[in-house]
Amino acid sequence: MIKKVTIDQLKPGMTIVKMASDLWEHLPGLYTKPGLIRSKEQVERIREAGYEQAFIEVKIPGEEPLEKRLDTMLKRSTVDPKQKKRVPFESAIEEAQKAYDKAMTHAHRIIHDAKLGRKVDYESSVETVDQIVDSAIQNPDTLLCLSKLSHFDEYTYTHSINVSAIAVVFGEYLGLGRNELLDLGMAGMFHDLGKTVVSERIINKRGRLSHAEFEEIKRHPGYGYEILHKQGDIPIPIMEAVHDHHEKFNGSGYPGHLTRNNTSALARIISLADVYDALTSDRSYKDAMLPNKALAIMYGMRDQDFDTVEVQSFIKCLGIFPSGSLVKLNSGYYAIVYEANPAQPLQPKVKIILDPDMHPIPSKLVDLAVRHSDSTNRLEIVECADPAVYRINLKPYLTRKR
Repeated sequence: MIKKVTIDQLKPGMTIVKMASDLWEHLPGLYTKPGLIRSKEQVERIREAGYEQAFIEVKIPGEEPLEKRLDTMLKRSTVDPKQKKRVPFESAIEEAQKAYDKAMTHAHRIIHDAKLGRKVDYESSVETVDQIVDSAIQNPDTLLCLSKLSHFDEYTYTHSINVSAIAVVFGEYLGLGRNELLDLGMAGMFHDLGKTVVSERIINKRGRLSHAEFEEIKRHPGYGYEILHKQGDIPIPIMEAVHDHHEKFNGSGYPGHLTRNNTSALARIISLADVYDALTSDRSYKDAMLPNKALAIMYGMRDQDFDTVEVQSFIKCLGIFPSGSLVKLNSGYYAIVYEANPAQPLQPKVKIILDPDMHPIPSKLVDLAVRHSDSTNRLEIVECADPAVYRINLKPYLTRKR
């Protein structure tokens, strides 16, 4: 339902409705930029600009609550991303790279500000995540590729961006609306802000943490919640997701030992993205795990750390061979996975880049789900390969035409 309100009645959490472009002729003081009102400061800027009224969406009595709708999406087993119109990978990767680079710069800034006790720039964070959402909608595989080709010496920053991007990709796969994707992306970007309060000696320790050190680490979700709560302009679902992203399905997580039914869907999505990125990222004290091995481990955590249906949906979204993986084909050649194929997870779209001796060759894009007339045998993936072992930088192959 749509309702007209005065700017004095406008509050964070309300959503401005998209209206006809010529409506201003009849209501010259009407604010018409569609989207979610996210802060008191945003309302004040609208008021200072001279606007007097706005049309907002009003919840209809009996409408299914957000949490229940998200749960329904997570439980749904008939998600068909093929029905969604995608921008071709090579056309979308450039914008995705710009969004990722901007997000990295922003991550440096907000983490630095948090360490100094400064207020996090929420409005700039919204703009940054908005571009991540755009990339996920255009072609989610671009973000998945970029998230796997970052370097460990930037882990503190890349992890926050990767979790944001992976969570948004999964949320988009499930069918969440744009405002919900924004909240999810913001929660991913902010999820580890509380670690800025924890001693760097503990955060970067190479050996096993002592009991006292681990107890301090377990406080970081609460620290992050307090940082955001003090600002006074952060939506509650974002703060809750930050606070609860280490809770587990069976209640063995922290800080509240909440079970799955008492943890928000946003927090559960962030948890999946957080664990996956941690397992598949290089750190100063450990090597990255191959993506398919990481997903196998996460599946083994079902009914303990994760809800079975939810982790299955996550794996289906990313694919058994996630975008950005280096794989060996039955021809002996090596390829980088470009786009996952949820309908046929063993047959993604790949770009063949190396011969059997690991020598670069003119690249060739191949959809493994399609039988080609020039080949008597269907190409198949034999195994995942570790690019670090062969000292191969896969990133240039994302945009290279040949």
